[in-house]
Amino acid sequence: MLNKFLSLKVVIILCVFSFSNEANAQLGFCTGSSGDPIFSEDFGTGTINSVLPEGTTTYYYTDGFPDDGFYTLGNGSFGNGFDWHQVEDHTPNDTDGKFLMVNAGFSAGEFYRTTITGLCEATTYEFSAWLLNLVKIPGFCHDLGIEIPFDVRFQIWDSTDTNLLASGDTGDVYGAADPTWEQYGLVFQTLAGQDEVILKMINNGDGGCGNDLAIDDIELKTCGDIVVVTDEVDNTSADICNSDTPFSLTLTATPDYAVFTSHFYQWQESNDGVTWTDIAGETNQTLVASVTASSFYRTKIAEIATNLNNDQCLLFSDVFEITVNANPDAPTSSGDMPFICNTSEAQLSVTVPSNIEVNWYDNAVAGNLLQANSLNYTATALGTYYAEAVDTLTGCVSTSRTAVIALSAVPEPPISNGDEDFNCNFNEATLSVSAPAGVTVNWYDN
Repeated sequence: MLNKFLSLKVVIILCVFSFSNEANAQLGFCTGSSGDPIFSEDFGTGTINSVLPEGTTTYYYTDGFPDDGFYTLGNGSFGNGFDWHQVEDHTPNDTDGKFLMVNAGFSAGEFYRTTITGLCEATTYEFSAWLLNLVKIPGFCHDLGIEIPFDVRFQIWDSTDTNLLASGDTGDVYGAADPTWEQYGLVFQTLAGQDEVILKMINNGDGGCGNDLAIDDIELKTCGDIVVVTDEVDNTSADICNSDTPFSLTLTATPDYAVFTSHFYQWQESNDGVTWTDIAGETNQTLVASVTASSFYRTKIAEIATNLNNDQCLLFSDVFEITVNANPDAPTSSGDMPFICNTSEAQLSVTVPSNIEVNWYDNAVAGNLLQANSLNYTATALGTYYAEAVDTLTGCVSTSRTAVIALSAVPEPPISNGDEDFNCNFNEATLSVSAPAGVTVNWYDN
């Protein structure tokens, strides 16, 4: 951008342009699943402007705010002498983060390139960068109707810089009232035997009043299918109870074919969802898992088999989590209760912790459900009743039931301990009987 105090006549001569957004269609992002960045450039941090490595740009460096054909790496555009937005870098959660500020030269040309090595052959990648138009609205160029938008071309070349693998243009991007970082992406695929590419960003337009931009967070990621893992009934996770173990289920990895045309697998398991281990021999689309404790399962996916040996050449499926929940303890009985003949009932009860429900049955195993979700049960007949605990959060039930008895209110007759001889010397005989605990025995002469 020209300094706003230059002659308007000169600015008008230099600012011949047309407006078109049609080229945006050439760019695009990975339509499947993107891996972690294998290349990232956030231009570092610091309060002093710095220079790019030699060969990175054809522009000239300045330690201040750049004029046309110049660039700088700084931590903000605050205090600039142009009608530029005053902004910080794009990188999240950094301090004094730097970004690349470019003031386009009067002729179109390359302003950024870098070589990336260690790539995987026959692999799809996504190249992306965050760009921001520095020109203010309202502002000098915009208000006079002479603003030049930026238009950046992304290119991917092979290591010889002679074979163009992919190219796309941002199209004309004009300034905005509010400065907004926008991400642009380009998808490409390496060729067989290719492990290195050259990334380029080229200025399609001429400099002058406008065509000033900021660039940050350039990344390269692998790109592949979104792969969902499901069980036999199409669930993407499973909750079971400890009493169900060992539990067996068949997992299936289903790709969406957004990117890959072929798929190779290597299943993994984990007990914490963080540290993963390959499961020996499990390289099919399905996995039969036998579970005894909470576990996580996923699979590596690559488009060619050899890429499974390099984590930078593959993607991971969604994670299938299997949670094994504890069975609750059986309820605690409040005690056997007498059957009251006058009312023909006995009030039975148990206690359980919070989040536990109680169901009553007529048998210790299976049997008929007599009452659901109640700590109390009114028995209308003598007998033994059984209370089962159910965890309301997990649905797991106690592995045993608690027996609670409705006792007869009329005790059984005492049992004689035997006849005794009458002792004539003492003029007495000591008689005794046996009775259940809690029963009082009264003696009568008739």
